[in-house]
Amino acid sequence: MEIGHFIWLRTHRARYDVSSSGVKPIPLNDIVKLGEAGNFIDDLVGIYGVDRKNLAITHGTQEGNFAALTALRELGRIDNVVTVIPEYEPIRVLPKFFHLRQTELNIKESLTELLNHIERDSVLLFSNPNNPLGIFLGRKLLWELSDELRRRNAYAVIDSIFLEFVESNLRDLPMENMVFTFSTSKFYTMSEAKVGWVIGDENVIREVNGVLDLVSPLVIDLNLRYASILLRNRNWVRERNLGIIIPNVDIMRRITHEVSDYVDISYVEYMPILYIRAKCRGISGNILANKLLTRDVFTVPGQYFGRDDGIRVGLGSVTRDDFENAMKIITNVINEVCRDK
Repeated sequence: MEIGHFIWLRTHRARYDVSSSGVKPIPLNDIVKLGEAGNFIDDLVGIYGVDRKNLAITHGTQEGNFAALTALRELGRIDNVVTVIPEYEPIRVLPKFFHLRQTELNIKESLTELLNHIERDSVLLFSNPNNPLGIFLGRKLLWELSDELRRRNAYAVIDSIFLEFVESNLRDLPMENMVFTFSTSKFYTMSEAKVGWVIGDENVIREVNGVLDLVSPLVIDLNLRYASILLRNRNWVRERNLGIIIPNVDIMRRITHEVSDYVDISYVEYMPILYIRAKCRGISGNILANKLLTRDVFTVPGQYFGRDDGIRVGLGSVTRDDFENAMKIITNVINEVCRDK
């Protein structure tokens, strides 16, 4: 199975690369300077306020999503998988890989519609916050979702890799009939190392650990040690990330305000991504992304999220100067094509 998003990223290059959804990686030498490592599992138990039985260790979020869906299938809990559009492509194609029945919902400004599409023996599979729009279900709505899932004997697998950008307190997430997947590849981005983890319903996590034992070798202990140091320095990581993201958000707002007649922005505070649409007919995300490549700006077209109406732009992986240059080119191109319409 080919993932078009990954092929796009591998086959294009540009001077101004704003295609990444993460932040600049933290060099391993800098991580070591932050202090001593602890026990990675104990660190997670403390951060999420969960028991060890609610926790599994993976190599990354995608592995966690795969293991969770496999676990639910093996437990006989899946009849239909509900996904959303727009959504990160590896999430949208996973049900097809398992040859499962799939329902896709179009969303614009809210994920709460998911609560209206819970059927018995169904699984909601989605990213929260959403990739690429950044919209998300907060803690109160997650608890409402858990209650509704329990009543209908359904489950949710939630790719939560961006959650720590918008929620500093991760304790008291609902566990019943819920599975949350995480990794260090966005908020805690490390150079040359990555660790993932899954928390959630005890019965599902038990099966997830069985799946991982069968198909995946143990995570390298050195990676766990680096990740432990970052978990123990979450406030430092947060300030460091915001120090990159917020100035770029200010640049984005200043530049797009000048061409607001032609540019529509979807952005959630503190997220490292934004979604841009051209407010004129006939300009798809694919057309816009390819025009930008000719101007040396690399973005991700919305078609790889299931809705080709815009482009995703990263805020956390480039310098202020490069981001400002990229945004000026993006708005200039949109201005040009819209005026010609």
